Amino acid sequence: MDARETSRAAWEGAPLSELASETALIAGVGDATDGEWAWTLPSEHPDLIPLGGGIPDAPTIPSEQYRRALNAVLDEEADHAMVYGGWMGFEGLREGLANRQNRLEGLDLDADNFIIHNGGSAAMDNIARTFVRAGDVVIVEGPSFSGFVETIQACLAEIVEVPVDDDGISLEAVAAAIAEAEAAGKTVKMVYTIPDYHNPTGVTMSEARRRALLELCAPHRVMVVEDGTYSELYFDVPPPPSMYALSDGYGVMRIGTFSKVAATGLRVGWTQARSSFIKALTKVRYDMGASPILLRAMARYLESGHLESHVEELRELYALKCRTLCDSLEEHCGSYVRFTRPTGGFFLWLECIGAPASEVRAAAAEEGLILAGGSTFFHDPKKAQDRYLRLAFSSASVNQLREVGARLATAFRKVVD
Repeated sequence: MDARETSRAAWEGAPLSELASETALIAGVGDATDGEWAWTLPSEHPDLIPLGGGIPDAPTIPSEQYRRALNAVLDEEADHAMVYGGWMGFEGLREGLANRQNRLEGLDLDADNFIIHNGGSAAMDNIARTFVRAGDVVIVEGPSFSGFVETIQACLAEIVEVPVDDDGISLEAVAAAIAEAEAAGKTVKMVYTIPDYHNPTGVTMSEARRRALLELCAPHRVMVVEDGTYSELYFDVPPPPSMYALSDGYGVMRIGTFSKVAATGLRVGWTQARSSFIKALTKVRYDMGASPILLRAMARYLESGHLESHVEELRELYALKCRTLCDSLEEHCGSYVRFTRPTGGFFLWLECIGAPASEVRAAAAEEGLILAGGSTFFHDPKKAQDRYLRLAFSSASVNQLREVGARLATAFRKVVD
């Protein structure tokens, strides 16, 4: 028997569950079923309308401006751009981010308040690996962005899910979760929240709720991880001040990214925190840093001022898209759904009336609507009670969004009748 046959005999059919780490087992390695993205559902409809993923509007991506910035880096800075860039990320971009946030929120930040990552998701992973120990309690919103929840789960932490209302995260539920954990001798390490144009519900936390959350968490030394992915994408009025600004960064780490205001493929995100926290984050980072080429190009793009006009255009466009979708749903699906119109961001959260959301989603796929199932956004899917769907209006065209109400009404009638 040669090496190939010996290896095949030993490994073919061997269950991965026997090899996987505890973290991988929690994530489902070895399960018989394949995982799938929340918004994927097969459909043979010839005219699909994408409402599943939070992806920026493709025609608006300023590819030419990025190309110019990238070419300039290669022409003028190739020697520095072609080598490792360090744990913190290109200082020029960190300075640009600090100056921009100082201007937007009246802060006093510098480059040492930022560490740059390969997207916001990598920033979340860095925070989790640096601060979360096995057995720690982490409070998350239910529903919430599943990517962070799964990252925390991989750290073998205990996840406590608390509800969200029209003003944001429930303070009563957070207080109860902290009290219960401390009574049991557990450490509550952090609260993760998306205060602006929440994913998936679209709600925005009030300023009073933000201040109260900080006042609740501080005496218990519970950190607040503030996800600012959608904060700049308001339609009319900016959101309240960030919790980072309200606390001067004490006990708060804020996550940012260019994915939603520029392009997801850039994979440039960051953590904004006090410098002592940033230094701690560098100690638990082993990826050799983010791409120096991309970071230098993004620094040039920021310095050009083009991002500001681009974001202004996005606000107008997404406001129109959201209004179009909501009008279409109200016209055709008024008896089938409940929702609150968001004031920014990418998402509309639908509560289905009189029909299970999973069945409506399947029927909607037959009508060419690709939707995300609401249960995906709960750590405990049973809490969704098969009632919710998330519609992302960012990447579909305005004309497509006008059709959504009628198609979804057909889907509801199929299920109800």
